[in-house]
Amino acid sequence: MNNLYFAQYLVNEEVLQPQEVKDFVQKAEETELGLAVVALAEGVVSASRLAELAPFEKDAFPKLAVAEGVLFASQVEKLQAVRALDGLKFAQALLDSGKMDFVELGKHMAACGAQEGSPIKEAVRRLAEDNEELAAEMDSYAEFAELFMRSFMRFMDTTAVINFCEPDYSGMFASHIVSQRLSGLISFVSGIYASDKVFVEMAKRYSREEIDDADEMAEDSISEFLNVVNGLFVVDLGKRDLDLDLEAPRIGKNKHPLGSRQLQLCIDSGFGSFSLVMAADEFTLTEKPLF
Repeated sequence: MNNLYFAQYLVNEEVLQPQEVKDFVQKAEETELGLAVVALAEGVVSASRLAELAPFEKDAFPKLAVAEGVLFASQVEKLQAVRALDGLKFAQALLDSGKMDFVELGKHMAACGAQEGSPIKEAVRRLAEDNEELAAEMDSYAEFAELFMRSFMRFMDTTAVINFCEPDYSGMFASHIVSQRLSGLISFVSGIYASDKVFVEMAKRYSREEIDDADEMAEDSISEFLNVVNGLFVVDLGKRDLDLDLEAPRIGKNKHPLGSRQLQLCIDSGFGSFSLVMAADEFTLTEKPLF
């Protein structure tokens, strides 16, 4: 199973409603991963066999599995060494809440693993498909979004999904946007638009520093993160003989981005929601829309 994008797969398949997605992403942040879910994801134990053994406490599963002949002790050791990926913690949160049982969880894990293509790119295409102006930008936007999401989950240590909902500006009276333009044979702009609360937490996680306010240190941290992601994107585009330059990041406070052929993605993470904004040219930073 593609553990990294399991939550996105469930969103794309509309297994969860938008508010449920947001709730479970946050629950996953504090969820302790059990070995049974790891075993299921690794294909070592079938969902039906786990259902036969259930209910059991998460901590009790290793001994129970060995006692019942489901796993060898050596297998338990290998599974315990598997990294607690956020996609698996999301799956565990679904199980712990009773939203899914082992059989249903196993069904969706198998379907996710068998799916061809990228769940992230699929989400972007679905969100942009009704906008004819975005047709020419669709592939580059989808590619950048996947790179961004993979980097975000890695650096921020959290589950994150692109949710199918309209941007929510409630609580955005204090906000920041950091954007950066790629110029050359093509023009591309990406930006992170977040409330100050989410902006600070993002900066803290990326920098591994104690940051309490949306100050210059926080702005520098998010600017560096966006620059890293854009740098990787430039390398990918360079493989197709598209030479681009990275311009200096730009910072806006309490402003709303408005760009040419703009696509704004609502992203839910374990520590809050924010927007990834992409456009064909630099944003005009306007007064935010009235609520």
